[in-house]
Amino acid sequence: MKQALAIVVLTALVIPSALAFSLEDPASAALNNPPAQPTLTGPANGDTGTTYTYTAVTTDPDGDQVFYCFEWGDGTDVCTPMHDSGQPAQASHAWDSDGTYTITVKATDQHGAESPPATLTVSMPLEMQGPDVRIVKPRNGIYAFGFKLLPILGQVVIGDLTVEARTSDDVIRVEFLLQMTCGCGREVVHVDTTPPFTWEWSRDYDDDELLDEGNVPLMVRAYNGEYESASDSIRLIKLR
Repeated sequence: MKQALAIVVLTALVIPSALAFSLEDPASAALNNPPAQPTLTGPANGDTGTTYTYTAVTTDPDGDQVFYCFEWGDGTDVCTPMHDSGQPAQASHAWDSDGTYTITVKATDQHGAESPPATLTVSMPLEMQGPDVRIVKPRNGIYAFGFKLLPILGQVVIGDLTVEARTSDDVIRVEFLLQMTCGCGREVVHVDTTPPFTWEWSRDYDDDELLDEGNVPLMVRAYNGEYESASDSIRLIKLR
């Protein structure tokens, strides 16, 4: 029954976009082109803790609107709102630790076509210390029963999913946590001690204990051999 409901919700999400797309000129719909590789500019070096602004711009061959996603090279990212083709977009960031980082930017048009990535290396003098972890799936997309259907800002998950965490090389343990419905903390629902660190989210938890449907906070916590920790968290719309 729940899978049937999920399919109905998925249909409601996808079919309106498909119908709108079909109302366009059939030739242009069939020949949708991805945006060109963005041009990425900004400071190539700086001081830890100082915020710097970076600018990305691209054109779409079809004149579609695009949004940009910046990955900062330290396990964090941000996506912009939609911009007109050729209109620059800006995002700002401060790095917590000195080191060398590669900023990666992709542009995605309103039909989901992605550009090739643009990169920029920024340098700060000290090396990063301690563990690092980032949730990489689900991230910025609509997922149905484990498959990413469309890129979007935010996360929508329908059915079962393999949650994936990317970590630094020194991590030996990753915990996956869901929020308790009482609002009094989080509960560890899975522990993985072998990379790649994943969790098969296929269980329907007791709604009176854990929040695993609707607007769901998801957290991962990583530990290295010195028992230093790092964490990452996202919010997602979860439908069974």
